[in-house]
Amino acid sequence: MMSMSSRCLRALFLVLPLLVVACGDDSDGGPPPSDNAPIVREVQPSGGPVAGNTLINVYGSGFKEGAKLYFGQQEALRVVVVNTYRIYGYTPTATSGAVDVRVVNPDSAHGTLVGGFTYEGAPSANIDQAEVLNGNVDAVSNGQPVGTTVRGAVTVAGITRGTGQGGGIRAQVGFAPADAELLNPERYTWEEATYEADSDSREADIYQGTVLLQPAIGGESREWVVTMRFSIDNGATWVMADGDGSANGVSEDMLRRVFISRPRVDYCKLGPDNNRGPLNVFYRPGDTTLVKVAGQVYAAGVTQGSGAGSGLVAQLGYGPADSDPRSDSGWTWVNATYKTDHGNNDEWEADMPNPGTEGTWRVAYRFSISENAWRFCDVDGVNDSTEGELTFSLSKLGTLTVGDEAPKPPVTWCKIGLDQTPPEVINYTTTQTSGLKTVHAQVNLPGVTDREGAGPGLSGQLGWGPVGEDPRTSPLWNWSASLTFDQDNFEVNDQWKGTLPNPAINGEYRYAVRFSHDGGPIRVCDGNGVDDGGQDFELDQLGTLNVTGQPVIPRVIGYCKLGPDGNNTPETVTYTTTTTASRRVEAQVFVQGVTNSAGEGEGIVGQLGWGPAGEDPATSSQWSWTTSGEYASDLGSNDAYEATLPNPGTVGSYRFAYRFQVNDGEFLLCDADGNSGGATGFDAALTGTLTVTEAQAINVVNYCKLGPDGNNTPQSLAYTAGEAASHVIVAYVNVAGITDTTTGEGADIVGQLGWGPAGEDPATSGAWDWSTTGQFAEDFFDNDRYQATLPNPGVVGGYRFAYRFQVNGGEFLYCDADGNSTGPDGFDAALTGNLAVSEDPDPEPTDAYCRLQSVSGTTVGSGDTVTVVGRVHIPGVTAGTGAGAGIQVQVGVGAADANASTQAAAFTWKAAEYTGEADGEADTDEFSTTVTPAYTGDRAISLRYSTDGTAWTYCDKDGSDVGGYTLGQQHALTVGNHAGIGYCNLQWPFEIAAGAEGDPRIVYGQLWAEGVTPGGGQGAGVVAELGYGPVSSDPGVSGWTWLAATYLSDEGDNDQYSVSLPTGVPAGTSYTYRYSLNGGPFCYGDRNDRGGSTNGFSGGDIGTVTP
Repeated sequence: MMSMSSRCLRALFLVLPLLVVACGDDSDGGPPPSDNAPIVREVQPSGGPVAGNTLINVYGSGFKEGAKLYFGQQEALRVVVVNTYRIYGYTPTATSGAVDVRVVNPDSAHGTLVGGFTYEGAPSANIDQAEVLNGNVDAVSNGQPVGTTVRGAVTVAGITRGTGQGGGIRAQVGFAPADAELLNPERYTWEEATYEADSDSREADIYQGTVLLQPAIGGESREWVVTMRFSIDNGATWVMADGDGSANGVSEDMLRRVFISRPRVDYCKLGPDNNRGPLNVFYRPGDTTLVKVAGQVYAAGVTQGSGAGSGLVAQLGYGPADSDPRSDSGWTWVNATYKTDHGNNDEWEADMPNPGTEGTWRVAYRFSISENAWRFCDVDGVNDSTEGELTFSLSKLGTLTVGDEAPKPPVTWCKIGLDQTPPEVINYTTTQTSGLKTVHAQVNLPGVTDREGAGPGLSGQLGWGPVGEDPRTSPLWNWSASLTFDQDNFEVNDQWKGTLPNPAINGEYRYAVRFSHDGGPIRVCDGNGVDDGGQDFELDQLGTLNVTGQPVIPRVIGYCKLGPDGNNTPETVTYTTTTTASRRVEAQVFVQGVTNSAGEGEGIVGQLGWGPAGEDPATSSQWSWTTSGEYASDLGSNDAYEATLPNPGTVGSYRFAYRFQVNDGEFLLCDADGNSGGATGFDAALTGTLTVTEAQAINVVNYCKLGPDGNNTPQSLAYTAGEAASHVIVAYVNVAGITDTTTGEGADIVGQLGWGPAGEDPATSGAWDWSTTGQFAEDFFDNDRYQATLPNPGVVGGYRFAYRFQVNGGEFLYCDADGNSTGPDGFDAALTGNLAVSEDPDPEPTDAYCRLQSVSGTTVGSGDTVTVVGRVHIPGVTAGTGAGAGIQVQVGVGAADANASTQAAAFTWKAAEYTGEADGEADTDEFSTTVTPAYTGDRAISLRYSTDGTAWTYCDKDGSDVGGYTLGQQHALTVGNHAGIGYCNLQWPFEIAAGAEGDPRIVYGQLWAEGVTPGGGQGAGVVAELGYGPVSSDPGVSGWTWLAATYLSDEGDNDQYSVSLPTGVPAGTSYTYRYSLNGGPFCYGDRNDRGGSTNGFSGGDIGTVTP
């Protein structure tokens, strides 16, 4: 007899489902089977609606704490294990029909009641609302994927209301490129989302999921759309969500977006903070102490914090003076290091390299972030401006000078007038001689004007000139008025002053001041001030001078010059006492209001004069001014004159010059660099030189030179002892009165090419051979050019060679490479030519040798094909047609600083094939192969051969028989970034355990190729391969195994591929991806998180198999 029936107990549970009743089993049921698999005997109720959420009691035995309850393949909701005999829970949503009811214990033991529950009727639940809770997001990435969490809410009547997760709901988060078909779910990549919490109203459930979004590749930004979708029928149908919910329909405008931009450099500057002045660096060629140069940079969101901005790269560079660092490959760049913060900017610093050779270069900084485009910087700063001082300007770059003496800087700043006062407008009358105005000027040069009194070494002038003529360049400006020191100004400036002359000719003029220091560059100043830091010279800021009144006949020469325009070197003329005067001498003259117009200026007198050297032409009565100059032509605002220089007829040294006057005014003397008036405008040392010699048989050679014109370096030549003479040697000779006046060969000139033992004086040694006569070749200005073939002495040894000339039986003048015009003292035996005579070449070698014959390139991209050819000569083996028996030849690619003969392990070796007999080398076999180096950077190529596969002979470019094998004779190869495919990588994972199984062994890789991978589906013509091998071997040469990968998915504009790494690959093995487009070179891609192929390919950035 039982105290309470089992059926009574079950009914109690049905009436009070949440009441826990502690009752024993049937009295005759025996002990609970706790150690056996659970047994499911009965389900109450045995059926319910397909909408789910029906309370179910399951009876049986062996139920353990933590057991799970399943209806078909779906897990029941809110399950409670009451005791070992009963479990209750709520049914999930399903379709109509009977399903098995299964209980699974934590130890995986399970029991099933087949067809234990029947779902009845059609689903009654609907998704009433689906909403994305995110707003739009802005993100910045330096190349790595951006993780974005997407949250969404779903409302289903009767399911999501109340506490906890509503039964039968699936949620997924998705993303698609912003230019995709956004209302088409198939354009999205979907991933499962997870329940997060109930909404505040308890009407909806909130789900979340995280997606990884790729940043821009090769662009500045990228836009993605993110959303969620929900299903209550296990994915048979889905409802997509947007920002204002699905109840009113889904629209593209309400979809949420993620904008990913690359960090960029917003501003940068060359030089110290807050210093926009010029940056000048000076070295002597041998200086080893380097000057540190600073640069400033600002990048929003990067440099504001303390320390170096993340991802910034800074470089200091120098290049040719006339080049643009943004485009010229001739610039040299060195890395800079972070130094300090300046507000929101970072300051970097680098040592300015010393080129070691004399010259002038320009200097610049450049900055980038995470391999983004470089921003180049000048001294006043650069941002995105398209006009104004913050645009990049070549004129604002720094200057690097290498020489024996530091360049003299111009004065730092100067201006016309009193401080902070514009230049006064000055009015004169044409006849005014008194009351002339004093003009003040300001000047600054640190270390000079900040001393008390006049700054030492300063010089200043006050000038005037025609309107529109630039005082910095025009010869029409008159600078005859000197400035004198007036007073110190503000402790750092000097104030100078001078009296402005009266041009005495009606018209409007401009006036200005100019300064220089210690003979350095002249800076011309305007009324606003001029410096190199932003205050540029402006023509419209000069002073104004007006001259009015009764017209005055011009009587003042404004400017004149002796000699051709543009040539400031005085002319030299030689006559004999009987020479007919023939030299035409030019000059030019300017008179305001006279020479400006076309044709000969009225009232101008020009005279060509000559006189004894040392006599002042302005005062000496021994100067002759009887030769009148003749108007020849207009030369801009000037008139050009010509006259024939007279022959004094008496032996001696003379000078010659021009002078001009206008309307009987004062004469102005003219020298070779021009005279604008004033006490220092004329320099007698810059007048022409005239030499008159006796009219006798000319027997003196005035000048001769060995070797080509313009080259003062002695030639170094070589013969072998049995070689035919072939070197043609040229020389130049000048004989005044013959070579400068005669067309063709000068009469009675003898030129001889000689050679003799090194160390013997050619002028006195009997061992020199002068039997080779030089032949006239052509006129060369005032000289004659001769040439002859240098004999071969035929005896091994070192020799020198030279020319000598004589005229009319006079003394020989010996000629060296830098020329001789002073007789024996002007000849330097060390500047004669060098001739080395060596033994004739040895016959064909009889010993074995090998040579790296040729390599098809010196600079290639990663994955490009390089063809290597080598030769092997082994007596008795390589003779005859076909490959020598047993010869193995290999080509190696390795580190540039490794010697293949002693560090063979640092090279990757690939077998070369016999291609035929070597052309031009008897009994020599030629071998060849191609390699496609993958690792980027400085590399080297070598060759080796073996006849037994164990001992190797190493071969360099000059052959193993020439000095053995040397590092310098390896072939240098620079491997740059891959160019054919825009981007490729090893996407993930970066480590795989050797014992991993299944999905953990899947390796993913991505590539981007313009016009190929963007858009849906697999890009055409792409081959993707996963390779594995030792990191010490270059994957593009040999030693790696490659597997074909299959297209998996679109990832933005990228295509993603995958394949599993085979089992059994040992720990320590490396792996990576490579890609080819239309059969072209492979792009080797290393780790995505380290930039992929954008920054080259390195063995340190590929995947690794771990223990």
